Amino acid sequence: MSWFIFAHGDCDGVCSASLAFSVKKDAKVFFTSPAGLLQDLKQVKDENLIITDIALTSSYKEEIISELKRISSKSEVLYFDHHPLPSGLSKEEIPATLIRGNDDSCASELVYSYFKDELDPELSRVMVYGAIGDYSDNTKVVKMVLNEWDKRELYLEAGILVKVLEGTRKRDYDFKRSLVLYLSQNKLPSLSEELVKIAVQESILDEQMREVVKGNTKVVGNVSYVKDVPWSLGKAATYARVYGKTIVGVAAEQRKEYVDMSIRSITLDNLYEVVSKVAESLNGTGGGHKNAAGSRVPKDLFMQFISKLNDAVSTQLSS
Repeated sequence: MSWFIFAHGDCDGVCSASLAFSVKKDAKVFFTSPAGLLQDLKQVKDENLIITDIALTSSYKEEIISELKRISSKSEVLYFDHHPLPSGLSKEEIPATLIRGNDDSCASELVYSYFKDELDPELSRVMVYGAIGDYSDNTKVVKMVLNEWDKRELYLEAGILVKVLEGTRKRDYDFKRSLVLYLSQNKLPSLSEELVKIAVQESILDEQMREVVKGNTKVVGNVSYVKDVPWSLGKAATYARVYGKTIVGVAAEQRKEYVDMSIRSITLDNLYEVVSKVAESLNGTGGGHKNAAGSRVPKDLFMQFISKLNDAVSTQLSS
């Protein structure tokens, strides 16, 4: 039976998919998101499935569980994830072989640890790239692997990957599939002229876009935001928070009938809960980590989202 790999499209998602692909070499790789997972699961028929770095969203959790039950009734399902589960859902209710870590262990680490005996030992550095890209390089496993390499070199390689994946090619899924294959062969990003060229171009763009964010950031109470800046949403959200001098930063991008967002914070330790509740009150989706989250809401409700997010953050800070 053939395999599908569903992965997130960021550095951790691509690296974890690369590690899985190095074991399941005939697998077909697809990139998805928490908001898109349900529809993608419906396309799975008789294939075994690996899901990596895709958070379960509260909005679709019952439907997703139903699809996973259908698939796992006749196929193998491996689910690698480190995001907090939606409220009211326990890991025992997920019909899959669930490989979870705490919020400090990235998906690349989970996939690496699970398949370690089947992997080329030198692919450990691909795991480290994913961990660095996901700010998860301080775990016991990653520290141990870093001791086996000159870690300065691994940070260079990870930096190139992050630049490439968060830049103008972020929705070029054929390019990302080729990158999964490249990394699974234990090839260094710095040895690819194409990847290095893209990374340098993105560095130039980053400096330009940082100034654009600085000049376009708006503030609503404890929330700063920018919209439709052609840059990495995560970076834009971080700098919106910095330049707006607020607790929370939001970067938004309108896509057809909805708005996609990245949200970054300091001080809070439950941003994913706050974002999820606000988004669901507006018929949207949301989730993520303690200080980094994502959301999608109908395009006409974006400013309501910002207002409600500020209310929720302000209430939490006052209490």
